[in-house]
Amino acid sequence: MKLSTRRVAQLAVMVALLVIGAYVSIPLRPVPITFQSAFVVLTPLLFGTTAYIAVLAYLLLGLVGLPVFAEGASGLVALSGPTGGFLAGFLLASIVVGVIAEHWHWDSQWRDLALAEGSLVFIYVPGVFWMWHVLLLRGGAAQAALVGLIPIVALDVVKMAVVAALVRPLRSALAEVDGG
Repeated sequence: MKLSTRRVAQLAVMVALLVIGAYVSIPLRPVPITFQSAFVVLTPLLFGTTAYIAVLAYLLLGLVGLPVFAEGASGLVALSGPTGGFLAGFLLASIVVGVIAEHWHWDSQWRDLALAEGSLVFIYVPGVFWMWHVLLLRGGAAQAALVGLIPIVALDVVKMAVVAALVRPLRSALAEVDGG
């Protein structure tokens, strides 16, 4: 896969937005409310199958020690902590949504809304199971879902609706910049 300089720059901007989204947060435990998920989902809706590059770059920046995760966390400790599964889910969502967005040619706001809301499954499932594993919750995955999702799910659904509303105008603006 050969990426143009313009596409690399666009993906770099998305990495920066992921970092900013991590810092815009409400510090809840064990899962803070952030805007990362909005940018994680916006990226594949705009850039299709190349979106994973931005999310992977973001995760690698955190892995090498840059404080790019929620609340300035970084390193293997952050990736192996209670929210590590959600971070892995970001990569999974970017891959799956990117492939679907690129191959689902029915272009409408409903498609974008379905993909945005559906992406939460790819973020939440690994997040909940990893949290259950790390926190050794007695109630199993159901207890992890209660602890980790109840505080964030309503706001995430709203964030995904906003993302879906922004995709078409942003896609049009990118097409104008790209000359197409």
